[in-house]
Amino acid sequence: WKEEHLKGGYEFVDTPHVSKSDLWHTSGHMEFYRDNMYTFDVEGQEFVVKPMNCPGHILMYKRKLWSYRELPVRYAELGTVYRYERSGTLHGMLRVRGFTQDDAHIFCTPDQLEGEIVGVLRLLKKIITAAGFEKFEVELSVRDSKDTSKYAGNDEEWEAAEVSLVKAIEEMGFPYKRMEGEAVFYGPKIDVQLVDALGRRWQASTVQFYFNLPGRFGVTYTGADGEVH
Repeated sequence: WKEEHLKGGYEFVDTPHVSKSDLWHTSGHMEFYRDNMYTFDVEGQEFVVKPMNCPGHILMYKRKLWSYRELPVRYAELGTVYRYERSGTLHGMLRVRGFTQDDAHIFCTPDQLEGEIVGVLRLLKKIITAAGFEKFEVELSVRDSKDTSKYAGNDEEWEAAEVSLVKAIEEMGFPYKRMEGEAVFYGPKIDVQLVDALGRRWQASTVQFYFNLPGRFGVTYTGADGEVH
């Protein structure tokens, strides 16, 4: 895993397991994902046990100003996360409340987006096949067009994000199913379902486009025109 990520230009990082809830209000998780998060109070301040690594990676990126010449920036982490799954949904080792995930976040320009998604799909295929999984199915999870209230962002952003994911899937030659209403609140995603020896499908890898978070966190870079984007 480490060798393949180093070849792919990733930098290894670690994020804290606990942070103030302010971080998760900024990301939108407290608004859209709170029921799946572990929260607790310390001296009148609300804290969260991290369900995801993305806000931490964003804060790492924001430690300095970046030029377009330095992008893309790729962070990878074997990050342990904690999610309040209802007891009825727990299942063996595949649906749990705490797990360590092979996680990464890439900061890139719009022009680099499609190429980066293809790069992630290639890495994904290489790792799951190396682990012995020969059969997998690809799904494109998009928002519910009949009820957009539970998703952040506007129609134009969602459509552009979806198009970029479709182009990358088609470039890889993966057959895929379109799954209406299965997107997460912050963007559409590519889901890879592994098929086990009994023919059962298990949600494994995910490739997501976080087009909302740069605006929420003020994530920028300096473009070739000298302006901040």
